[in-house]
Amino acid sequence: MTFPTQSEMVRWIEEVVSFGTRRPGSPADLRTEEYIAQLYASFGLERVEKEPVPVNCCRSDRAELALPDGSRVPACSVPYTAWTPAAGIEAPCVLLGSGTPEEIADAEVRGKIVVVEARFADFSAAFLKQHATHIHDTDNTIPDGILHKANWLITNFSAYYAAHARGAVALVGILVDAPIDGCEYWVPYDGFLKDLPAVWVGREQADTLRSPAHCGERLTLFSVGETRRIESHNVVGWVPGRGDEIVVVTCHHDAPFASAVEDASGLAVLLALAKHFGAFPRTLERSLVFVASSGHFHGGDGNRVFVETHREDLLPRIVAALGVEHFANEVESGPDGKYRLTGLPEVRALFCDSQALSARLAELLKPGVLERGLILPPYIFGPEPPCDSAPFFTAGIPSLCHISGPLYLFDPEDTLDKVRVEDLVPAVGVFSELIRGIDATPAAELERGLARKRTDPPAAPPHWFLPPEDYLKRMGAHG
Repeated sequence: MTFPTQSEMVRWIEEVVSFGTRRPGSPADLRTEEYIAQLYASFGLERVEKEPVPVNCCRSDRAELALPDGSRVPACSVPYTAWTPAAGIEAPCVLLGSGTPEEIADAEVRGKIVVVEARFADFSAAFLKQHATHIHDTDNTIPDGILHKANWLITNFSAYYAAHARGAVALVGILVDAPIDGCEYWVPYDGFLKDLPAVWVGREQADTLRSPAHCGERLTLFSVGETRRIESHNVVGWVPGRGDEIVVVTCHHDAPFASAVEDASGLAVLLALAKHFGAFPRTLERSLVFVASSGHFHGGDGNRVFVETHREDLLPRIVAALGVEHFANEVESGPDGKYRLTGLPEVRALFCDSQALSARLAELLKPGVLERGLILPPYIFGPEPPCDSAPFFTAGIPSLCHISGPLYLFDPEDTLDKVRVEDLVPAVGVFSELIRGIDATPAAELERGLARKRTDPPAAPPHWFLPPEDYLKRMGAHG
């Protein structure tokens, strides 16, 4: 059986990227759903359906700061924060450094625009190595220390909630830890609507803002746009097997920008597997259910909704779930304020909680195939793994997910050159072998080693998707 070619998979990625910014519920994302459904049908998949996933769709029309001297600083609206009036919000500003609880407690912020320096966590390769059950790094290129900044984790975003609770009228976050210049940055992606307007500004604007903020001068902040409740969709298609049991293959279709790696690259692998197996229905004992999920950038809602919707009818029949995300080239910060490709693949996590799946994956990771990969327990970062297929893990289903976290996932520099195209066909080969191996393995054997049982209550979302409890109580918010 042959696989789709690399050029065909790249063409799918190019098509998806051409639709534009695919934020949850956006016109480009809805168009992507239709595109996936059409491809599913052309591959011979059965029961092709779009299952609803409600999301808050945010469209930013204007974001900038007007300084006292009349100059303008470009900005990016912080996702899911409140909009300003068209005329903006004019107020004195206050500089609070990193916005620690002590700094906010000692400052008068009521009626002011709070300016803080956004701080990113470190992404530690040493931590990954410490917890890995298998390291696939033929040329020994994974470092022993910090890999790079984990720019999806803002360590001091709690300053936003504290500033709001103490009466600030807006917040400006300076991206001082960003790897490149520029303000376009789509984090946090929790889907939680917040009542305080806020914008990001680029690291290169730090000195421009610090002086007027330190002096308490008046700024005008513009964050103008619209938020609507939209019905996005999980796009689901079946390759029927001979029996009643199911294997799920999943990847999300939404993205912060026109993003190629996040996750058009994962979609290409999912589509290739759908085409490959769709040509031979009822060849396997177990049916394959392909889920192109929505709402990843809305608190990871797509697969949460799928799991809850099908908890009674499908979940008891699902023997395994496979996630495919982010086939990425590694970059580093360049001296020109832009990214520079290193020539290496981005370090990849292969989260897996099934002993049988982990053992088979380790056998398939030959030299030159999905290099710089670490097989990891799924719960080393919190109550669920940081991947879109997390709800299958926490539902007690034997699961495996391929994911990487390159620096550019949340900015518009996630372009076609960042896709690790030479990994696409080998990834299809690895996952097709995993599927065939799963098909021949008893369900009870797949479940050996699982940390969670199917009878466990649903896991809480990880901390990066949750506002602080004390803030929710003070503001009377319910998410």
